[in-house]
Amino acid sequence: MQSSIWYEKYKPSKVRDLVLPEPLKHKLQSYVDKQDIPNLGLFSNLGGTGKSSTAHAIIKEINGEALWVNASLERGIDVLRSKIQKFASASSFDDKIKIVVFDEFDNTSKDLQSAMRSFLDEFSANCRFIFTGNYPEKIIEPLLNRLEIYDFNEFSKKDMIKPIFDKLTFILDSEDVSYDQKDVAKIISKNYPSIRGMISDMQKLTHDQKLEFDDSMLNNSDVFENIMNSQTYMDMLKNVNSMSTPDVMYTYLYNNIDKYFNQESLQNVVITLAKYQEMNYNVRDKHLNLGACLTEIWKFKKV
Repeated sequence: MQSSIWYEKYKPSKVRDLVLPEPLKHKLQSYVDKQDIPNLGLFSNLGGTGKSSTAHAIIKEINGEALWVNASLERGIDVLRSKIQKFASASSFDDKIKIVVFDEFDNTSKDLQSAMRSFLDEFSANCRFIFTGNYPEKIIEPLLNRLEIYDFNEFSKKDMIKPIFDKLTFILDSEDVSYDQKDVAKIISKNYPSIRGMISDMQKLTHDQKLEFDDSMLNNSDVFENIMNSQTYMDMLKNVNSMSTPDVMYTYLYNNIDKYFNQESLQNVVITLAKYQEMNYNVRDKHLNLGACLTEIWKFKKV
């Protein structure tokens, strides 16, 4: 069944459809055309920027045999022996390259990272590795040196605006939605750099085949104010659930910490915000994670 969620429905299956700077797309396309890729490291500490989509598109277009490993669930060294070694050492049936995608690799142990160095060298004849993660600094240098690394946070906004705009308008046109280009630009501005957040907002704001953008959405501070001024606990949760990009509130609260919280509680609030922001990159439900964070620090609010 085709997904009704636009972000999933329009997930790129070819490199040319990726929302990336053109020079990088050309480079990745050249690898795909040769049916060979280097070992890649795709990093960004922000969600929805396209790391996993890039790995997905490369594998789909190469039509290679792939093994996906979620490092949040399988982070110990045993996963090398029980799963990866068996997959990487066996030749592909059709002689196509095999690819191991290690998602959220920065969550793995240092022992596993050390062991991965020899794996990359040993199985380079018929297997490549793609690592995705939030923090490349949490990965040992000898392993990083074996990868071609791209940090999605470093892409120039100037280089990204056109491919993002083209992607969003393509989706709207494909869904036969009428829209004002200025509203698309506002959605980009509101959610940048989260492409997932942009597409999610577009779908949420589309009614009767028309994109209806409310300018009040641009003022994120109003959304934050509504959450922090919620009269009841359930109102707070409802306001959190209405956010398109809950990720951004951790930084907002940190930057405005003295506005909302008692002076004697600031240390506890900072530690709690840091804890939940770190957890945010690995959880499935980001609204739930933010709700849990606010539940923990709500007692420190100024009356």
